[in-house]
Amino acid sequence: MSSSEQQRLEEAQLQEEIAELRSDLGETVEALVHKVDLPARAKDRGNEFKEEAIERGIELQQQAVERGTELLERGNELKGQVVERSNEFKGELLERGNELKGELLERGNELKGQALARSSELRDRAVEAAERAREAVSQAPKERWVKLACAGLAMIAVMVIVRRVRTS
Repeated sequence: MSSSEQQRLEEAQLQEEIAELRSDLGETVEALVHKVDLPARAKDRGNEFKEEAIERGIELQQQAVERGTELLERGNELKGQVVERSNEFKGELLERGNELKGELLERGNELKGQALARSSELRDRAVEAAERAREAVSQAPKERWVKLACAGLAMIAVMVIVRRVRTS
């Protein structure tokens, strides 16, 4: 190779290196201009934040709707369970109420029978006391005031017996 050829080859290599350096320098200048252009960078960053916020808002809205639907379904399930349990409890209460009603009626009838027996017994005793009082009056002197006194005593005896019956 001759020196002129070598010189041309070196010139061509230098031309290529210069073109490559110019290209790199152009990219570097563009990057620096972009970094220095704060309003454009702020606008770009604001647009990015805006897009992210919109996406996040849509995502949160979807999550809220899904969660609301889940809670509504769960509420309906719980409502069904409460109604079912309420009906069971109502049935149990009615059954127990009927049992207690039967027991109370039975006990009331027993007490009624006892009261009737006791009242019959006391009535018989009162009748006997009245008969004894009549006999005593008939055997007593015939004077009117004595008969009245005996009748009064008989009435007092009947009243005492009746009061004792009522208090017992």
